[in-house]
Amino acid sequence: MKTVVALTSKEDLFKAASSGADLIELRIDLFDISPEDITAEGIPLPPLIVTLRSREEGGSFDGTPEEWLETVITWCRTAAWIDVERKFSRYSRNLTTAGTCRIIASAHLPDTPGQEDLARLETQLRDYGNIPKIIVTPRSHRDVLSLLTFTLDAPKPLCTGAMGDGYRYARALVALFGSELIYCHFGTPTAPGQYHIDAMKQILEDLS
Repeated sequence: MKTVVALTSKEDLFKAASSGADLIELRIDLFDISPEDITAEGIPLPPLIVTLRSREEGGSFDGTPEEWLETVITWCRTAAWIDVERKFSRYSRNLTTAGTCRIIASAHLPDTPGQEDLARLETQLRDYGNIPKIIVTPRSHRDVLSLLTFTLDAPKPLCTGAMGDGYRYARALVALFGSELIYCHFGTPTAPGQYHIDAMKQILEDLS
């Protein structure tokens, strides 16, 4: 299990590097930054995940798929991982052949599907990505139990999580059931219910 701190500001980048997170996610749909900004500083950073999240899945990007590719492909030699939603999946090979990055194949859902639907989605994501990332929106404790059961039984590696404030504790519990990545924030959440990296580290320590 690795912790990821998701950033919404260039100013937080190098402070976040000392937060103890295993990876840093750059939400480039939320702030302006370039690969040149990273290399110019010359300061060691944890591996980077670059995410240009679409408006349909909770982000701010509302351009065309071609515009998405044009922006993201510039990061393929700087980022360790590129987050690719299903609507952009046809570009995964373009990204991996353009650099050394790997693919997090992501889906952010407005509900919590049943086990069979989650399994089908995991297979679809794994077809074009190295790590499937499935984030659900629980409406009940039973939805959380369903998410945890799926996380435990599904092939690995796998990243799962939960959106929303009501059942945010699921964000920590999935780490105990096999989620590869646990997303946190460093001052400004990038999704409802996200924990600060310091709080998440303490929770995981208490649960271990």
